[in-house]
Amino acid sequence: MSTFGKGLKHKAAGAPNGAAEPTAKLSKRAPIPLMDLDLEKIKFGDKVETGKQGDKFVRCTYGPDDQRLEIALAKLPNYCRAPFEAGPPKTADGAQLGNQWSYSVELTPEQYDKWVAFEALVVSKLQPLRNDLFPADAKKKKSGMTEEAFADKYNSKLTPPNVEKGYPANLRIHIETDPERPAPKIQLMHLLDGNKCTRPKAGSVSDLAAKAAVVPVIALVRGVYAGQTGLGCKFAATAIDVLTNLQLSNAPAVDYSGVEFVDEETPDSAGAGAPASGAGAAQDEDDWGGEGEVYTQEQMDASNALYASMDGAALPR
Repeated sequence: MSTFGKGLKHKAAGAPNGAAEPTAKLSKRAPIPLMDLDLEKIKFGDKVETGKQGDKFVRCTYGPDDQRLEIALAKLPNYCRAPFEAGPPKTADGAQLGNQWSYSVELTPEQYDKWVAFEALVVSKLQPLRNDLFPADAKKKKSGMTEEAFADKYNSKLTPPNVEKGYPANLRIHIETDPERPAPKIQLMHLLDGNKCTRPKAGSVSDLAAKAAVVPVIALVRGVYAGQTGLGCKFAATAIDVLTNLQLSNAPAVDYSGVEFVDEETPDSAGAGAPASGAGAAQDEDDWGGEGEVYTQEQMDASNALYASMDGAALPR
């Protein structure tokens, strides 16, 4: 992982009057797994409201109790893969665009279809309010804004799958980094055999690395917004569990399928007959980032299995 985002942590000193840092409030009920989301239980307001910044929005809630729409994109022991590290958007030449952080997580084909259906529902239900949501566009025509023009306004956070390249679909979620606003609850843990987990410890946005295995919970912020960027839904992370022992590496794997490793420690010296320099010489440890580790047969078997799973395939889930 690069140094991008290192040290960016929420601190109590950043909160108003030195108060404790605000944290995202999780609903009293468990978040709804995405595949269990009942689209018929999603309710939209019947009027357009104006925010403090002059933005327009329509409230959106879930269920008979008008609960906040909070969705679990995975449930342990399952998880999502995050293809990129969290951070603000950048231009092609690396220049930062604003301070709004986001994080992309992969979706299964079924989850992708479900989210497409959710977005279609949003556009359909808010069609009657299109002229109120975009009054400037409505004034351009005597008959008001067309349904097609309104649908084109939707700013999806979905990236479709690329079947040819083997890339799954992914969903971009908001990561709050303003110390005066509720931050997502980020926890670090290991997923062990037998569907067991180690005791969680606190993490930060710096731990939202590329190719991480994560269990995200997201919540709709206020409702459906309308503004200069179009129509859309801002889903912010309220909780993310990071399974640090399942993070993938960008480093190329070595194929050990042709050898067997024995549980014996490698000698410190090269030994008789081994070349001291040139071809076959030991690599300078600075090139590898530090002292190497001694691997057991069990660890090497696990490495072989990971190598085989990555050969010519998309990222394992």
